[in-house]
Amino acid sequence: MGDSVVLDANVIVGWLDDKDALHERAKALTFQLKLDGAMPVLVDFLVAEAVSVFTRRARERKAPQQLRTLLATTRSWEQQILPLVASTSRLWGAVHDVIDASSGRLNFNDALLVLLQAERWIGTVATFDEGFRDFPGFKHIGLPPR
Repeated sequence: MGDSVVLDANVIVGWLDDKDALHERAKALTFQLKLDGAMPVLVDFLVAEAVSVFTRRARERKAPQQLRTLLATTRSWEQQILPLVASTSRLWGAVHDVIDASSGRLNFNDALLVLLQAERWIGTVATFDEGFRDFPGFKHIGLPPR
């Protein structure tokens, strides 16, 4: 492989949160990426989404130490994060169109990924979101075959 692969927020969360329902799948996927020589890409708005999930879960679980540990990990990524959130304003209307076309199966960030990939800003996306199947030509890994 050897290509760069964007890690969707659900993969980041599953990989780092050992209590997440997708933890084992995320560990296996990230391990396979490593074996294939793929370069994981961390995108700013996806890391932000993952941090938001960690924050909510830590509050619900009453687990501030777990949050501190996860934040230490994501904080250490600062120099590795690809800044693409600025594309949001330029693609605002188109993002809404993609969300509508997916009948709400994709959230805002996922719709933004569809558009960024179509514009060749990013390549393959590692994800567990089934909604991406609605977009022929969208390059993804992590979803089981139908």
